[in-house]
Amino acid sequence: MSPPARPLLSPVAVPASVRLEDLRVGDLLAEGGEGRVHQLPRQPHLVYKSYRHPVDLSHLEDLVSWPEHLEPDAQAVVRAASAWPCSVVTDATGEARGLLMPRAPRRFSLRHRDGHSRLASLSYLTADPQHRAAAYGLALPHPAAAERVGLAYALARLLATFDSARPAIGHGDLSTKNVLWSLQRGPEVFVIDCDNSDRFDADDRPTGPPSRRRAMTPNWDDPAVARGANPTVTTDRYSLALVFVRVVGAANFPIQARQRRGEPVELRFSVPPGPGSGPLLDPDAPVWRLVARSLSMAGHGERPAAAQWVGVLEDLLESMGGAEVAAAVRAAQGDRPANAAAPEGPASVAPRPVAGRRADPSPGPRDVAIIPVAAARREPGGTRPGPRLGPSPAPTVHIGYRYGPGAGRSGGPAAPTWVRPSGQRAMAPHSVAPGGPIFPAAWAELKMQLRRLAVWWVALHRTVLRPPAGSGRRPRRGRALIMCLVVDFVSLVLGGAAVALVVSPLIQH
Repeated sequence: MSPPARPLLSPVAVPASVRLEDLRVGDLLAEGGEGRVHQLPRQPHLVYKSYRHPVDLSHLEDLVSWPEHLEPDAQAVVRAASAWPCSVVTDATGEARGLLMPRAPRRFSLRHRDGHSRLASLSYLTADPQHRAAAYGLALPHPAAAERVGLAYALARLLATFDSARPAIGHGDLSTKNVLWSLQRGPEVFVIDCDNSDRFDADDRPTGPPSRRRAMTPNWDDPAVARGANPTVTTDRYSLALVFVRVVGAANFPIQARQRRGEPVELRFSVPPGPGSGPLLDPDAPVWRLVARSLSMAGHGERPAAAQWVGVLEDLLESMGGAEVAAAVRAAQGDRPANAAAPEGPASVAPRPVAGRRADPSPGPRDVAIIPVAAARREPGGTRPGPRLGPSPAPTVHIGYRYGPGAGRSGGPAAPTWVRPSGQRAMAPHSVAPGGPIFPAAWAELKMQLRRLAVWWVALHRTVLRPPAGSGRRPRRGRALIMCLVVDFVSLVLGGAAVALVVSPLIQH
């Protein structure tokens, strides 16, 4: 008699606990200090994260069951905007081995001009769109566009759900690698690495294992958190303000080092001309008060909750003429249309304790100042003269999104129509980005890639020089040794050829 077939996971419903032997674990997708992430061929919408070290089973079970205590609308936001763990994976002895988590949908990726798709991280939005157009062939929304504000609004709605729940949730590492975005259905975010989130009780104390160590991404960390300490309940509130200025302003705004030294911070926020620039040019606008209070080190324990951001950003989008953008965000996160029947009982994503248009009566912090500055108007057509490299065989991939009439009234966006972001014209993959020549942008991108190559080279040699830790790492160390020899040999040959090209003319003379 043949053995009974093992149960397979349903592509729709996932049980709260799954045995490892019932999974078909596929290729490795990512690897970090805490564990490895594998794809699941039978459940392509999920990934399996296996932990290197033992993890408390009850902690993982509480993490998986946390959304069940939320109201339906709040659950919809969490499911749509985050990779919240959905199942605990155990071995035959019942010990916890890892978690199943949703995989980022395909719309949270971008296709470069070379044909390869990559996850749409915040790094695409925290730099000049002209640089990204020159490097990757992408035409992103211009700085201060309503779509960029909509992405901050989508993140604020998710964090408001985290913040207002009981127990409250603190992600703690809202960085460029952990926040993905999309504009296909309207501005959306998808937050990953949620299994590292902390839960906080009513007194803002973490309820997880006391020995648990959290790490934050450099340049995205909270300077109010001491080195070696874990993120606090207000860390996500600092991150939300940082994401807003960097995404909406399309710039890096490095401020943490100065804040750790106790220095005041002054952000000069450049606002390009456009129909929605007026509200952002007001230095007393409620959004700038929120940014200053959220980034302040003086009152870091009283940073504004994400729920306050929800109301202020809704009003900001409306004043910018982007009410349809806000409606598209709510529809993408599962909000019901205005004329839909509400279920029994309360169902609220986040309260709005502060009205966006009302002035904040509390005095602003003295250690953070936000100064909006009107950017210089470009020449007619939105371009400046510059060299053009080669023919224009194909248009650039545009990311802009147009919303049809009545989107805000019906509660959801009309059918999407792909358009160029305002102020930009179609560009060829090898043409100049609007606003200037390609060479400064290409050189900046080349320097970034060279830095990444240097980091990879150092990590490769560390892997080879590190003493073997066991039989499981020997094949990997052997492959790294072979790769190291090949890379060093090729580098030596190319370096020798470059030196020969420089030296030979001098010898001949």
